[in-house]
Amino acid sequence: MMEKIGLKYGLLTAIGLIVYFLLMRVLGLVHIIELRFFNGVIMAVGVVLAIKAYKNQVANKIGYFKGLGTGIVTAVVSTTIFSVFMVSYVKIGGTALIEMLSAEQYFGERIVATPGVVIFTVLMLEGVISGFMIAFIAMQYFKQREHKVPGAP
Repeated sequence: MMEKIGLKYGLLTAIGLIVYFLLMRVLGLVHIIELRFFNGVIMAVGVVLAIKAYKNQVANKIGYFKGLGTGIVTAVVSTTIFSVFMVSYVKIGGTALIEMLSAEQYFGERIVATPGVVIFTVLMLEGVISGFMIAFIAMQYFKQREHKVPGAP
């Protein structure tokens, strides 16, 4: 059940990330790196909604690691889909994005900024790590308030 919810909300979160990127592209704001902060906001909304949906599915008896797993699945799915979209975007004609990220010296002076390196380091690591942290923080709120051993009187 948690995987199904994670896939659903991962897909919805990826759509949000793609729409946001395309909106920034149309408005000519892709070069403003600081606006990537809103990718984290979109990820946070997706992860929290996924955990909340899972909690509702299990009648508010959410296990800590199941909830955390739901958030992580959501983050990995959304980041993977968004990364595939970005690789396609760069391959089709968005090489200026790779050059811009290289100019920002994300990769140091020795690493050649190929689309694969950019997508893996910037998007995958950033998305999965931020998604994990968001899921961890969200589970502090969603975890069960009672700390009883299941089945104990």
